Amino acid sequence: MFSFLETICIENGILKNLPYHQKRVHETFESFYPDVNPINLEEILTKQTIPAKGIYRCRIIYEEKIISIEFIPYHEKPIALLRLVNTGEFDYGFKWADRSYFEHTLTENKEVDEVIFELDGKIQDCTIANLAFLKNGIWYTPKNPLHWGTTRARLIDENKIQETDILVDELSSYSHICLINVFRELSLAKSLSVSAAIL
Repeated sequence: MFSFLETICIENGILKNLPYHQKRVHETFESFYPDVNPINLEEILTKQTIPAKGIYRCRIIYEEKIISIEFIPYHEKPIALLRLVNTGEFDYGFKWADRSYFEHTLTENKEVDEVIFELDGKIQDCTIANLAFLKNGIWYTPKNPLHWGTTRARLIDENKIQETDILVDELSSYSHICLINVFRELSLAKSLSVSAAIL
């Protein structure tokens, strides 16, 4: 059986977005371990020594039970250039611990900082984040991303982004792109110009 991954942001000792991570764990158990009680992230993490200062990646690998828990200092990856690549038959509907496909794709595209996966002419997301695109003051996110991220889910619930099909042929109609994940919040100040950033 494959292993699964949760990466939780810890900022000055606070576990961020935990209910959304727990929801994803529940959905994973419903699909792969329906007869097993899901892992309770809060219960497990309260027994750990959580770093009290700074920003850390809490990296949890699990199957039916926890395989490993790591606390890794977070360093933001600088991103300025992105390239569109075809997703092919790759499926990341669940957050697998094996990220070798992403690593291989980045290695094949060393001229850019990140890649944007697209399938059937529709934008999905990139290797480290979901995506939001700005048009006429409204942020949109792909309706069918490669990966269903927790920050994306929260922003939809908060009505800060709207789901839609973002077509490759219509990218020029959007002004900015923002990478969103547990460490990268939706922000115009941290977004990139679509015309300048996407090759």
